[in-house]
Amino acid sequence: MKTIAIITDRQSQLVEFLEQNLKMVLGNKIIMNKYFLDNLNEYDVIDDDVVLVMISERAYEVKKHVSKKSKIVVLNRTFQQKDIHKILSIPEGTQILVVNDNDQTTYESLSLFYEIGINHLDFIAFNEGIDYSHIKIAVTPGVKERVPDYIDTIIDLGNRYIDISTFIQIISSLGIDNIEISKKLVKYSEKIVSLDVGIRDKYKELFLKIEELDTILNLSKDGIIFTNNKGKINVLNESFRKIMDINSEIKDKNISDIITEELEGITEKEEIIDEVFQFENKYININKTGIAGLGYYYNVQEITYIKQLEQNFTKQIKTKGQIARYYFQDIKTQCESMKKCIDIAKKMSKSDLTVLIIGESGTGKELLAQSIHNESKRTKQPFVAVNCAAMPENLLESELFGYEKGAFTGALKEGKKGLFELANNGTIFLDEIGDMPLLLQTKLLRVLQERQVMPIGSEKIIDINVRVIAATNKDILSMIHKGQFREDLYYRLNVLPLRVPPLRNREGDIMELLKEFMKKDIKFSIDAIKKLLNYNWPGNIRELQNVASYISLMCNDIAMYEDLPFNVEEEQINEYDECVYILKSKCNFERCVDIVKIINKFNSINESVGRNAIFDILTDKGIETSEGEIKKILSLLKELGFIDSTVGRKGSKLTELGKNIITN
Repeated sequence: MKTIAIITDRQSQLVEFLEQNLKMVLGNKIIMNKYFLDNLNEYDVIDDDVVLVMISERAYEVKKHVSKKSKIVVLNRTFQQKDIHKILSIPEGTQILVVNDNDQTTYESLSLFYEIGINHLDFIAFNEGIDYSHIKIAVTPGVKERVPDYIDTIIDLGNRYIDISTFIQIISSLGIDNIEISKKLVKYSEKIVSLDVGIRDKYKELFLKIEELDTILNLSKDGIIFTNNKGKINVLNESFRKIMDINSEIKDKNISDIITEELEGITEKEEIIDEVFQFENKYININKTGIAGLGYYYNVQEITYIKQLEQNFTKQIKTKGQIARYYFQDIKTQCESMKKCIDIAKKMSKSDLTVLIIGESGTGKELLAQSIHNESKRTKQPFVAVNCAAMPENLLESELFGYEKGAFTGALKEGKKGLFELANNGTIFLDEIGDMPLLLQTKLLRVLQERQVMPIGSEKIIDINVRVIAATNKDILSMIHKGQFREDLYYRLNVLPLRVPPLRNREGDIMELLKEFMKKDIKFSIDAIKKLLNYNWPGNIRELQNVASYISLMCNDIAMYEDLPFNVEEEQINEYDECVYILKSKCNFERCVDIVKIINKFNSINESVGRNAIFDILTDKGIETSEGEIKKILSLLKELGFIDSTVGRKGSKLTELGKNIITN
């Protein structure tokens, strides 16, 4: 660590002040040693890097004690801004007695006042033995004990601070210039009255330019390093450290000392243009340029980042679905079957295997596809959606696979990337896959098998890394039997099948989702609720959104039966449906089904079963229930005609109506 010597005549409060003054800018970057001329012997040698003295005469006196490697610096000192303001308000022409610890420092202080521009006062230097009783005000830099007692007002400016010009000398001599010290020095300079405003302003300007350059360098994702002609590292940024896995300080070291075996040879080459090297477990792209007479500039890029830039460039929002906006938490449901569907989809998102989502139109297949993408490791890459039923065959082919310039009449002159290529490293969502023409099914099969695409009119093959999620509302197996869908493509797509339940099977969600979609708080009459719950919802969630918009517009506080859209027709409910409706409203219907299945199992071997036995069987299966709940359900089943039960050990038997619960 660098050292500084502070030399004064003797131990005093001034020495401690100067030590603290130096630490304000230099912090703990240096070691400070104190020496007193009164205690130095003739042959004592001061070996510190920088030696500080108060006045020029002391520099000559201490020279014989200072080693040749040391640099002697005479301190220029000044006042703080806040202290100097104390004398700026004194009326013009007032006589002011200037008092310091000796004649030389007194004249030095007096000259300093004129030097910093205080010219409106009549300063008089204090000398011992002279009567100054006609003067009413004295100014002193921390030695008010020397001021004569007859002076009415004493303005103590405190010890003088080291001027910025001296700090620049010290920092340069020690070779410790860095951003941290520069920041402290600029902040320090704002508090003092600088003896040379030009030096202060130029230093501040230079510091700000260096800080701007440092900020710009560290904003770059590229690793940047600059060396001199001998390979000494003068400049580097944080990206270089990150890419090269460097944690230690390497500035001022030679670049050859930090180069590993994988990168041997780059220091010997005068120029490197986009050469790829393997470094540890990654690939990096290196450029090197010689700067005449100054040194060498190196630019290092991680290949993964270059690929990401390519993806970001191509991720332009020109077609629907290039960004996945939905997540699993956006799917609102209280239905067990839908919750199970979401849980299965979450597990699928952890894989790269192809997903086939099957569900009626409007059930939220794309919502699930986007959620799977956003939960996967490809979440930061493109999500490209294409509706296979929305485009003619020839247009769909060019959209999926792209084309070369001049491939066909009307083609863009520069050609066009296909959606598979745009989705590279991400996910492509093929909606309505059941409507894809047979010819394109053949081409799609080849893409899924080879993970390669060939644009129309091109002979080149493009490798792709893309996950495929397909969706359909068609009965694909039936289409295969009719020759409308390739069986081999179906098995390529159906690796991870996901079935989405229709809205009519999500009875608990209908009213909740309807209220979610509506723009205002509207209540529903019992008849209106019954009508909505009994409607078949062929358009599923999409249709429910339309109904919500209709009700929001047409109704104010409450929606009645007659206020619902005319197309929402309540289905005729038969005896069975009516009884099931009542059953669902009064108890846990899933538990009813469990109990009916147990009764049916015993009835099939001509036996009946009682309440206690049902409780034991459900408990053994891990199904939580109670004897009270079973009693209530059995009572309802009997009341509605689903079972016949008798008191005693004969237990319960299913009726023909009750058997419908199992078959339905």
